[in-house]
Amino acid sequence: MPLPRAPRGALAALATLLAVLALLALAGCGSDAQPGPAPCPPCPEPEPRPGPAVAPPPAAAPGRLDAILARGSLRCGVRDAVIPFSFADQASGQIIGFEPDLCRALAQELGVRAELVTVTPSTRLARLLAGDIDCIAATLTHHHGREADLDFSITYFMDGQKLLTRRGSPVRSPTDLAARRVGVVEDTFAAQAIREAQPECSPVSFPGYAEAFLALKRGQVDAISADATILLGLKNSDQDPAAWSIAGDYITDEPFALGLPQNDSALRDRMNLALQRLWLSGEYMKLYNRWFGPHTKYYLPTTWRMEIWPGVRKKS
Repeated sequence: MPLPRAPRGALAALATLLAVLALLALAGCGSDAQPGPAPCPPCPEPEPRPGPAVAPPPAAAPGRLDAILARGSLRCGVRDAVIPFSFADQASGQIIGFEPDLCRALAQELGVRAELVTVTPSTRLARLLAGDIDCIAATLTHHHGREADLDFSITYFMDGQKLLTRRGSPVRSPTDLAARRVGVVEDTFAAQAIREAQPECSPVSFPGYAEAFLALKRGQVDAISADATILLGLKNSDQDPAAWSIAGDYITDEPFALGLPQNDSALRDRMNLALQRLWLSGEYMKLYNRWFGPHTKYYLPTTWRMEIWPGVRKKS
């Protein structure tokens, strides 16, 4: 049996109701969502700012060794009145002695010539620091108190401080210097050493060994304190060597070394290598015997040996 039809007005009302419900549902869904902030436009890229100026690293200054090789000469500071180490020859006026000969041999090892520059204990350090000389070869003791100002090579000569007196003098050792005057050369460590050995002595400073020796001859001092080889040179260069005596035991040990510019390891290493090669080749002892050998006026027997490092060979 067919179902009865709903009246047309009822169907229209139902369609209207469904449309309203759909609109309400859409409105309810939208009310739960909160509107968010509007998105930011992309930030512009910052303009590059110039940074602080950075200077390029300075070019490394050429070391002293480079300057020596470029110049073709090794400038050595030597003395002019310390017989037989370094002194002026009366006939020629040239500087001769053990240290000038050593400088020439060192220069030859470097492949350059030696240039001798006269210095004194008062000027040798200043001339090295000023760049007037490349090394000091002037009876310079490797003393710890000097290491604040310069570097040193290995030892090239061993000596020790003694006393020079008139023969027959009661002064035989530092003990005998109490209340006596002793001549020393200024800007050396002799005064300090003699005061340590005899606090009651009175050191008198002179500009050089010749002046100190003259004072001893005149009776102005009772002794001279200096390295034994220097005293030997004073004694045996006198017209009457027998009138003088080198007294007592060694007061100090005095290792002589080349004075070199600080913080220049290239030059120091090269000079050390040259010294060791001279020793290994026998050239060092030839120079030594020329000035201190048994056939000289300054004979000084030695059992000292130079420090030789492993791996060092004489120059071929």
